[in-house]
Amino acid sequence: MENENNEILAKLGQTIKQVRINKKLTLLELEVRTGISEGGISKIENGKKNLAVTTLIKLAKGLEIPLSELLLDF
Repeated sequence: MENENNEILAKLGQTIKQVRINKKLTLLELEVRTGISEGGISKIENGKKNLAVTTLIKLAKGLEIPLSELLLDF
């Protein structure tokens, strides 16, 4: 179960990072848009931090994409 959770977090983090890079946003710019620290975003992108639904919603809003786009691969 823990391994499956780690895989999910890694995949979600990769998706968030790819969207951020595609939109040419730095970690700092996304921090300003979301209120989530650069370090927190980095941990999420690297699959090292489990995130609440509210955090996921903030990230989607900050990236200016529908929440569903972050979850397409699940």
